[in-house]
Amino acid sequence: MDSSSTPFLTADSSLDELASPIYEDSELDLAPTKKTRPSSQRCCILTVFRAITYLFAVWGLIALFLPFTRHSFLFSNSPPLTPAAPDVYRPSTLPAGLSICDCGSSVQEALSLGCIYDTLATAWLPLACRDDALTAEFDRAGPGPDGAWAYFADEEGTIPLTISDVAALGGTKNSTFWASRQWHIVHCLFYWQKYWRMKNTGAVMEERFDNLAHIKHCGKLILNPHPPKKEKLVEVPVMMNSSMAAHAAVEKPRAATPIPS
Repeated sequence: MDSSSTPFLTADSSLDELASPIYEDSELDLAPTKKTRPSSQRCCILTVFRAITYLFAVWGLIALFLPFTRHSFLFSNSPPLTPAAPDVYRPSTLPAGLSICDCGSSVQEALSLGCIYDTLATAWLPLACRDDALTAEFDRAGPGPDGAWAYFADEEGTIPLTISDVAALGGTKNSTFWASRQWHIVHCLFYWQKYWRMKNTGAVMEERFDNLAHIKHCGKLILNPHPPKKEKLVEVPVMMNSSMAAHAAVEKPRAATPIPS
């Protein structure tokens, strides 16, 4: 039996000894597989996470700089913004030449253009520049009968004029009349009202009154606590055109005779 070629277990042999090499070989074969799979999954997850992070970062940069780029583009390629609708408080939005309230160069031409003489403005004005209700109120705010104001052809106040007489001075060589200091002050106060009422009336402020110089002039006149002891009349022009240029042309010859304040 000892010469038999069939292997038999000896007394010192055991199943564990025979199985051990096989188990170890299997473990060596399987171990890399068990360790490699989790590592590959982690790599994939990290790659996806990083890609998403980069995408969000790029998106954030675009969202951050796009408004500034768009703002710069719009303002570099667009004309200056102006109000869409005409606004009487912003002459630049009005049709060209409207604020000069031009009524021509003579009374006849003014009438043909639909203008009338406005006692508050001491000018011939088209409808767009008038506040007729306020002017009617001004005509009743004087010290005379029914609130009338006194107008004169001379500085001494010896030659009275009617409103029609004053209106007829427009376009003439000597187109001025004389009125009291009180008339001048009330004129200033009523123009303050005219400016406030424009938002409801839509009346256009004449260019010659729509400036800081006129406001300061009125302020100085009103705030002066010591009027002249002897009442002095004020020389006032009758205008056919209420532009600054026309006003300056009338004022230059009168500069030597300052208005009493």
